[in-house]
Amino acid sequence: MKLKLVLGLIIITTLFSCRNAKEKDDANLKKDSMITKILTHQLEDGPKSDYNDIKYNIHDFEATIYILRKKLEQNNFKFIDKALFAEKIKLYFNRTIDTGNTDKYLYLNFLDQCNKTLHYYPNDHFLIEGSFILKNESFITNMYAIPEILDYQKDYPQLNFVEEKPRFIYDAIEKEKIEIDRWKDLHDLPKEREKNILSLVHRNKYLFNESKSSLTWLLFNDQTFLKNLLIVFGYDKEPKINKMVLDSIYKENTKKNIIYGEVISSLFFAKDCNNKLEIRANLLKYVEENTSPTDNHFIYALGSFISTLYDGDEYEIFDEDPSKKFTDVEKAEIVANIANIENPAIEKYKSPASSDVWNLPGSSLYNLSVSHPEVIKIIEQHNYFGLPKMKEIIAKLQEEAPPKGADPE
Repeated sequence: MKLKLVLGLIIITTLFSCRNAKEKDDANLKKDSMITKILTHQLEDGPKSDYNDIKYNIHDFEATIYILRKKLEQNNFKFIDKALFAEKIKLYFNRTIDTGNTDKYLYLNFLDQCNKTLHYYPNDHFLIEGSFILKNESFITNMYAIPEILDYQKDYPQLNFVEEKPRFIYDAIEKEKIEIDRWKDLHDLPKEREKNILSLVHRNKYLFNESKSSLTWLLFNDQTFLKNLLIVFGYDKEPKINKMVLDSIYKENTKKNIIYGEVISSLFFAKDCNNKLEIRANLLKYVEENTSPTDNHFIYALGSFISTLYDGDEYEIFDEDPSKKFTDVEKAEIVANIANIENPAIEKYKSPASSDVWNLPGSSLYNLSVSHPEVIKIIEQHNYFGLPKMKEIIAKLQEEAPPKGADPE
């Protein structure tokens, strides 16, 4: 009796195993069939060029998901649960995943964060630049053509015949036939493919596996992505990213004139998709912690921005004049946040020994309080915008005033 029971259990287990294996094989066969179909079309169309405008759609995108997931698995990416994935997306991209929405994909637009339209087209770095959030797969990716992520000549040799013959189009302007590239004609394709996979792996391992080595790789090889995290989406919690972005933007803009350094203020103070002021507090904290007796260039750049905020963008540094972009209350809040780190730094670091660096006679807040005294009232009326140092900072402003009867120079 026991033997029959054991044999029965073995038979049932075997049947279920066979059934599961068959279902898995059928699913893989279906995916492979879809990849083969889409890849064939993409090889027939060739890569996009000035003479070859290619149209892509959701089917092109979905054909890559299985490939990309396998690439992540092969590189030891650990897939996290959907709840944690949603938390991470909110943290890094300030985007809320609606679990009640049946949409499988969300789009992160690096050119316009408020535009959430799905673009089923590879990035052209001009009109289209963004990534997809795959809600059910728990990873992010750019849109790629299959040859950009897969060695199709090796993995699908049965399709090599598609690219055997050269392809031509007629140029109506030049009135001649022009040969257009096939995927196999792109000499840099293997390198681009490798870079695409490495970017996929390290972006996801940094964002969702908290991999320090992946952050290091991104800092050296994919700075544009990290810049977008801060500049476009406001992620300011990683000091290494803060340093990289601030240093590069400041250096690039001060080549012409030191005054252009105040462009960094747009990293600290931005408008969200509801046109509300957004302040990157951790970026301000980074500047506060990296100011010293011999280094105040970020502090002074922010102080210079205060004048532009009220007097207008004389040097046309910004895309939109800050004096018109922000309301009176928003301006006052910006001023308070700058003064909250500038004035204590002046008090701490300014001395005869540091006069070559700390060479301005007064703080930006004091100078503004003389020309626009109403700012102080707004700050006080709004309870110092929750900044604990501001009450004392304002109380000390009179100490900066020149003695009565002193030469106004």
